[in-house]
Amino acid sequence: MTIQVRYLNYGEYNRVANFLDRYWANNHAYVKMPQLFEWTFGSHSYWDRDTYSFAIAENESEVVGILGGVPFLFNSCGRTSYGMWLANWMVRPSDRHGRCALTLLKQFARHPFDTTIAFGINRDVMRIYQAMQWKVVEDIPRYLFVLPEATERMIYLLTRAYPDWEIQRAQSLTKAVTLTDFQDTPTSDNQFSPPEFDYWDKYTWAKFALETTGASRNSAYLKWRYLSHPLFKYFFITAPEGDRIGLAVWRLETIRQATPDGFKDLDIIGRLVEFMPVSKHNCKTLLTLLVSDLYHHGAMGADFYCYHGRIGAWLNQAGINEVGLYPSGRSIPARFQPLEAKGGQIMSAVSCQAESPCYPFSPDCCWYWTKSDADQDRPN
Repeated sequence: MTIQVRYLNYGEYNRVANFLDRYWANNHAYVKMPQLFEWTFGSHSYWDRDTYSFAIAENESEVVGILGGVPFLFNSCGRTSYGMWLANWMVRPSDRHGRCALTLLKQFARHPFDTTIAFGINRDVMRIYQAMQWKVVEDIPRYLFVLPEATERMIYLLTRAYPDWEIQRAQSLTKAVTLTDFQDTPTSDNQFSPPEFDYWDKYTWAKFALETTGASRNSAYLKWRYLSHPLFKYFFITAPEGDRIGLAVWRLETIRQATPDGFKDLDIIGRLVEFMPVSKHNCKTLLTLLVSDLYHHGAMGADFYCYHGRIGAWLNQAGINEVGLYPSGRSIPARFQPLEAKGGQIMSAVSCQAESPCYPFSPDCCWYWTKSDADQDRPN
């Protein structure tokens, strides 16, 4: 029989859940949490079908392949078009001959979605994207810092992840990523709430849009991505400067270790998912507010992935460097539920037909891209 590819109709979620559980990962997040699947692939204003933004391949009514897409508004220095993030591309091993995988891809790499991004790919899939002339990009920059009072907690975390490490190695790496010159300072409560969204769109995002390339961070996106998330509680931090507003968004993540008796809570860390200062001085102000909020919630520090040359430079000047610059820095665990002894490198692939400074990956890049893009910031 010929394999047929189509979009997943509403009411067919269980067919994908069964495939994910059997072929992708037992008890996958989208299997455990149907509401997360609905939020990710359900009704999107940029999707042009009356279905989930999710495709399935069928052989005699049996699902043999899947690919999800998350549509978004793509901004390129003030010009907008439609983009698509890809997620969960898989064909079961017995059906990987032929063109099933590429037919699934064509369901999303098409007009009107001029920019298609696969964020978080492995090296096996990388070869497929390279053969299709996509730009394959390694290592989104990762910035992690530990609060001064939490150094022993970080050392303990590293030695739990890597029991064979000598204590001096964990101590040296912890010292390198420990934040200095920031303290828990008194702040105003109104700095820990979302921005006034009409004002954000008119004065702040309007300017950011001219300076950046990537998924639009307009108010519609911020509301959908953070205020409407079905599982996570995100914290907003605002720092006005003139008529613009610096913005940070973050959440708490519990670090858990797998044991024979189940998961054991080890610590908590801040997962920073947006950091949009409007100046070097504003960057320092936002970081000061973030540090205060981290202390308030008992977090040991913060972890942030981001492409953007200028923001990266401002973080460097504030004493927060890319972890890959430190010996053993790439070994810092990135998966915390459960804690895994592997680093946090994230590889991606981009196909961009829209007029844009296409590939983000130089020190002065104008792309703004964080771990909240696509479906990367979700439960394990």
